[in-house]
Parts: sequence; C-alpha cells; structure tokens
Amino acid sequence: MTIRDTSDKATNSVSGRVLSRIRAHSDTLQLFGVLVVLFIFFSVTEDKFLTTRSITSMGFQLPELGVLSLAMMITILTGGIDLSVNATSNMAAVLAGLFMVKFIPKEAGEAQIVLYLGGALLVALLVGWISGTFNGLLIGYVGVPPILATLATMTLYTGISVGLTGGTTVTGFPKQLSVIGAQTLGGIPIPFIVFVALTILTHIFIYHTAFGFKARMLGSNPTASDFSGVNNRSVLLKVYMFSGVLSAVTGILIMGRTMSAAYEYGTTTYVLLAILISVLANIIPGFGRILDVFIAVLILQVLSTGFHMFLAGVRGSSFFKDFAWGVLLILIFIANYFIRGRRYQG
Repeated sequence: MTIRDTSDKATNSVSGRVLSRIRAHSDTLQLFGVLVVLFIFFSVTEDKFLTTRSITSMGFQLPELGVLSLAMMITILTGGIDLSVNATSNMAAVLAGLFMVKFIPKEAGEAQIVLYLGGALLVALLVGWISGTFNGLLIGYVGVPPILATLATMTLYTGISVGLTGGTTVTGFPKQLSVIGAQTLGGIPIPFIVFVALTILTHIFIYHTAFGFKARMLGSNPTASDFSGVNNRSVLLKVYMFSGVLSAVTGILIMGRTMSAAYEYGTTTYVLLAILISVLANIIPGFGRILDVFIAVLILQVLSTGFHMFLAGVRGSSFFKDFAWGVLLILIFIANYFIRGRRYQG
C-alpha cells in the first residue's frame, strides 16, 4: 500500500465521519436553519425587531414557555405526556402568592422580606413536587394512562387554584419579587439565565446519568426495560416529579414578571405550545435532543414577536400568528418526511 493510498483512505474515513455526524444532527441543523431564516426575515422587514429592547423583551418572555416545554419533553421521552404542566405552574404560583400576601408583615424590613420570599419559593417548588408525585403515582403505580391521568389532574389543580382564589388574581407582592422575573444580570434577563441553566441541567439529567438512560430505555421499549431490571414504576414517578418541579419554576418566573398569580394564566395556549415545541424538536419516546427543544422555543418566540410587529394594528392579527405556527409545523412534517425518505434510499 502506497502513502497516497493511505492518505486517501484516511481522508475518506474523516469525510465519512463528518457526513455521519451531519446526518445524525440533521434535525438540529434543520431547526437552526429555520431559526436563522426567520430571524433574517423579520430583521429585514421590521426595523424594531433587531433592537436591544426587542431582544431583551424576548429574553423575558420565552423562558416561561421554555421551562414548561422541558417539563413536557421529559415525560414524552418516557412514552407519556403531562397535560397538567400549566395547571401545576399556576397552582404553585397561587399558593406561593397567597403565602406572601398572608404572612409577610406590612412593616417587614428588607432582610425579613427576602426571607419570606425564600419561603414562598420553597412553597412553590414543594407544590410542584407534590403535584408531580401525584401524577407519577397515578401513572406508574395505579396504571392510569398518562394522557387520562394528567387530564384529570389538570382539572383538579385548576379547581384547587380557583377554590383558593375565588377566581380572582392574587396581587400585592413585595417589589423584591420582580428581581426573579423582570430584572437583568449583566444585561441578560434573569429568566433567560434560569432557562439556560435548567436546559443544561435537564440535558445532564437525561443524557449523562444512569437514571436518564433508564428513562430513555423505558420510552423506547418498556418491556425490554422491565426485563433489564429497570424499575419502570420508580422511573416514571421520578420523571413526573421532575416535570412538576420544572412546572413550578415556570410559575415562579410568571409571578415574578407579572407580579401576580392567577389560575387561568396560559390555559388556552401554553400546554398546546409546549406539545408543539416537542413536535418541532422531534421528541419521541426514547429519543430526542434538549438542544432541539431550546431552538424550537426560540423559533416560536421569534415568530410570536415578529408577527406581532408585522401585523401590529391589523384586526385579527392573533389569528395570523396561530396560522403561522400551524404552517411552520406542517412544513417541518413535510421536511422530515423527505429527509427520512432520502435516508432510507441512501
């Protein structure tokens, strides 16, 4: 074998590895391409889109749906779904809000208020953990199908929030709460920092721990998982616990941004959008990338902000925004169909 033959073989090997990686990450590249195209389109058509104010505003808005999408995604990975994520989020915010309204003294000092705020945040996280635990018990141990179990608990958690508030919005929180949802750190919105941190944490949890491997195995083949010695019930319980805690974090971010808590916040859109993001990111039982979910969240936020500016003042503009989301979803389905067809032919 000559030196040239060896060189050609090495080059072909490197090229093969590069092509293999590109194919493996085709979904991510596809989503990133959509994001870039949308970003360029709205930047060209709308002068106010590519401004510090607009970018910062998106940084405050997208984490709410982003964290909720992470909560939805991890349940889909196990072959389930969590329709109660938004109801859990609102209930956590309502109970944390009532805690602050009822227990923070009017004459409380700065340090005392911060202490009570810490207690309120713990209340919210505890509510999320309990809600997720209840979902996990119903699904993992009682054997109720995830869609039915979480549909029931969605109604239950919403009913609890309505009963506690009488259908009214809880307000009157200390201004220090706004640090969580309406302030920046080094020019970056704090909610966005929280979203990035939780995205990284979820990635580590799902792809770099033994538990994450078990959860993905459960999603891809429950029977094989069971025969491999995995405690499927325990895995489901912990996954829905994690989903509940992430939902509670969403409630905290919403409460910090709006300085209010209400049972109906996002009830008409957030669950559907969280599912849409998982579909865009091609999350299926046992398979999917956290990065794709992150990019899909950015895509929906760019669409939302861009169309809001593009159709400002147009009657029925919200219809066109929903229309754009639907068209985007269909285009992704079509693109996936042709990409997979080429893979099979190759």
